[in-house]
Amino acid sequence: MYKPPQSTNLRLRDGTRQHLLCWSNNKAPQKQTPCLLLHGFTNDAHIWTGLAQQLQNQHKVYAMDFRGHGDSDWDPQARYSHQTLRDDIANVVQQLGLKRFHIVGHSLGARVAALYIQQYQPELASFTLVDTGPEVGAAGVRKVRQDAEAMPTLFNSIDHYSEYLGNIYMMANQKNIRQLLAKNGLKKRPEGGFAPKTDPAFTASLWKPQSQNNDASDLNTPLNEQLWQALATITAPTLILKGQISAILSRRAANKMVNQIMPNAQLDIIRRAGHAVMVDNPSEFEKRTLDFIEQCETEKSDTE
Repeated sequence: MYKPPQSTNLRLRDGTRQHLLCWSNNKAPQKQTPCLLLHGFTNDAHIWTGLAQQLQNQHKVYAMDFRGHGDSDWDPQARYSHQTLRDDIANVVQQLGLKRFHIVGHSLGARVAALYIQQYQPELASFTLVDTGPEVGAAGVRKVRQDAEAMPTLFNSIDHYSEYLGNIYMMANQKNIRQLLAKNGLKKRPEGGFAPKTDPAFTASLWKPQSQNNDASDLNTPLNEQLWQALATITAPTLILKGQISAILSRRAANKMVNQIMPNAQLDIIRRAGHAVMVDNPSEFEKRTLDFIEQCETEKSDTE
């Protein structure tokens, strides 16, 4: 039986309230390494629920809501750059007192994690990079941007929101959409109805105005080359997970990451999944990620 997560709030250096979910199990071995989970654009910490429930049997698990997402503060100055999110991770790691830990990041979360690892050089047990890279597919970028810019600001109910998301996450079943995305993705509006928790200003700050290249260069920061350089510095065991039919991470880019750039990386394909692998095929995603993290733990124990 899984224990529900605890909700925790920290204060970042600039005063922003940082919300986290924490899954733990008092019976879990104390020697096991904690895990930090970083969600993608417009998602929040709850998207990791299935994986976190699996991990909590052996690990303490933390999942952040990036600023402007979930139950973290919206930034009145719209400071939503990759560098700001990178530094937020560092601040959270410091406040939690994490020394050696695993990182799992999806999409935006993985890109920011790579920059964090390069800049702060934490003692990393492993890195699971989920369906993104320095180069991203034009069709996928165009869809992510259009979906974000077209998101309504008013929904009548969770069911209304869940049905809307079903047209975006077309490979996921409605139960997964409701539980991992819709159930905790709305906040009540004073005038009635519900609004998505993601700050609309995040979308505006993420993309370059008027840019329609439909690739990674549309993002304000970082540029492709910055991410290639960041990935090249990561020597910890790394698992790259690609959705089988993802329009974001191509097989060519994934192979380049594994074979030419990252010295200790491996690639795995999640079947029947697009970009949102943890929603499209949660059971396979959770098994691959859990197996990889436990393999890293076993190898660590063997060397001690």
